[in-house]
Amino acid sequence: MTTNLFTPAQSKWLTLEYGMFLHFGANTVSGVAWGDGAFDPQRFAPDALNCKQWAEIAREAGMRYAVLTAKHHDGFCLWPTELTHHSIKAAAVRRDVVGEFVSAMRDAGIVPGLYYSLWDRNFPQYEDDGAYADFMQAQVAELLDNYGSLTELWFDGGWDKEHPTRDWRWNPDFVNAENADILAGSRWRWREMYELIHTKQADCLVVNNSSSDRPGIPRYHPVDIRTAEHFDFVMDGKRYVPETKNDWATPDDETVHLPLEYCTSLNPDWFHIGGKHFIHPSVATIAGWRTTARANGANLLLNVGPDRHGRIPEVHREYLNAARKITN
Repeated sequence: MTTNLFTPAQSKWLTLEYGMFLHFGANTVSGVAWGDGAFDPQRFAPDALNCKQWAEIAREAGMRYAVLTAKHHDGFCLWPTELTHHSIKAAAVRRDVVGEFVSAMRDAGIVPGLYYSLWDRNFPQYEDDGAYADFMQAQVAELLDNYGSLTELWFDGGWDKEHPTRDWRWNPDFVNAENADILAGSRWRWREMYELIHTKQADCLVVNNSSSDRPGIPRYHPVDIRTAEHFDFVMDGKRYVPETKNDWATPDDETVHLPLEYCTSLNPDWFHIGGKHFIHPSVATIAGWRTTARANGANLLLNVGPDRHGRIPEVHREYLNAARKITN
């Protein structure tokens, strides 16, 4: 591995090693994995929201960073954005979840980051690429300006304006499309977004989810980190194995060095869905994920979904603490 070629920011990020992913928001209330954008903000009323509990569990588990879903595909924002009313400003419980999250994590010695969905099923001008790109950049600027330094911004949903099918599944035939710029993120004005982020926070690393069936492969450039969603992904009888090499060629034939972040979830739908039964990953499985990430010089971002009350179920704490004991 060419780890000595990583930037200082990438090298610092790699020392964090283990992070907590937190999927929380409108979908938690609705009990769905992906919301349709029609969520009534008045339904968002967590009666026991406690970001300090999230930070406590993360610290006990040995996690050094954490990433919260500031906005998922449904478009509901967990901060009082000035750009849309579809946010906690219109909620029954009007608490700045992003603000409480970053404060609680920093107080616990944990470095915060944020997730932001490119796909937005609520914004009325979403199909107007220019208007929507302006909206996204203004929202990301709010997050970078108002919440202090962030270790990473984790983007998702890129397939919706790239793949001709608008489905997350990748098809090699997509590269034969007439407008190749679309596959490079042109409809998102991706390069502008990337440059905006680094203008405001030079050390904030940018991640863009590759989708489960392309683990470890950069969605497009520029990015600072690659992501592998799940360790063993099987679809239609085929196993998809994460790509662990760190050297990648850009469309301009420049070689860039991109570390890897594995991400997976303790609950199968990423968001906590109340009343749904599932087989919890074992202590040995969680420990194995950490061991695999370490062996590949990668970080592990492990999702732990808070419930609709705003607390992480205590059962997750038990598994995480037990896993720490056999991996430290």
